[in-house]
Amino acid sequence: MRRHRSLALLVVAALAAPSVYAQPVPARSHPPPAAPIAAVALPPIAAVAPPASAASDAPEPADASAPVAPPLDGDHPTNRSLVLSAAGAVGIYAVLSGWLSLAWFVRTTDADHFAFHDEGWFGPDTYAGGADKLGHLWGNYAMTRGVSRILQYGGWPRTGSVLVAGGLSLGFFTVSEIKDGYKVEYGFSYGDMIANTAGVALGVLLEFVPALDRRFDVRMRYLPSDEYLARLEEAGPFNTPEDYSGQTVLVAYHLGSIPAVRARLGWVQYLDLSIGYRARNYLPLPDDGADRSQELFAGISLDVQAMAAAIAGRGVGGRVLNFVTEMYQPPFTTLELGAATRASAQPMGSAMTP
Repeated sequence: MRRHRSLALLVVAALAAPSVYAQPVPARSHPPPAAPIAAVALPPIAAVAPPASAASDAPEPADASAPVAPPLDGDHPTNRSLVLSAAGAVGIYAVLSGWLSLAWFVRTTDADHFAFHDEGWFGPDTYAGGADKLGHLWGNYAMTRGVSRILQYGGWPRTGSVLVAGGLSLGFFTVSEIKDGYKVEYGFSYGDMIANTAGVALGVLLEFVPALDRRFDVRMRYLPSDEYLARLEEAGPFNTPEDYSGQTVLVAYHLGSIPAVRARLGWVQYLDLSIGYRARNYLPLPDDGADRSQELFAGISLDVQAMAAAIAGRGVGGRVLNFVTEMYQPPFTTLELGAATRASAQPMGSAMTP
């Protein structure tokens, strides 16, 4: 499906707004490995601050990067906190559904039968060069992690919150894919469903394995391309997910997760080793006839999440910023050290379309 290939700004914006319920952590969003899952704090949303006794008994973190959660100390989630967190999750999907409708479905034609469509994977002559599949993966990954944190903070059990969040994401995008099957312009794609499932699985894995979460992030970097900006008046502002030329997906390894680096090398703890992928000039089609290309590169990125946690504190704004910087890599924050590039053999304008 051509529409929600990459959800770059869309998912971040949808999750950031209700993330005031997200689990409050300074740099990484999980308890230390030694802490049992059942010990994750679930304060009621209505609470402004923990009781004085809870605050005085709370253990001090071992270092600035260690995640801290307020202790339960007998407090239990309230009905209000449970309802508000569930409503926040529903609100996210309402925003996402509205965006998808405005971006694509209102401009499509219904088909008289259900159809399948094979878009290919990462071949250089596919219509998106594989950027669409990474967009599906990242979108489901971000939705799974963001919604699970909202539910956990509201008081829902950790295991159930993660599994429900993953199921909601996969269910939503499955319904969307089925809807594509009844559109002339799209069609049901097994490749998209595989990417959706992989994104949910990755999100569940990092939620359940804090040791991995402290070391790795999967992020989307987005800066609107010139071709997208040139079509704003004609196509409107909603189709950022199909602006593949403006998107880059990165897997970042945090040097700050290495104790010796964090203890001795100071500023190095705010750097990541990154591997990134991008597909350029596939969509939107450039007017100057530039060749389509795929690039896989290695580099060093700023760990903006760790930098923000060091200055933002643990308030509502800090929690929102923590999640956004975990999912999104700002432009101009990666130094590329080397890249492998592959160009498409097809002439411009012949990109495969549904």
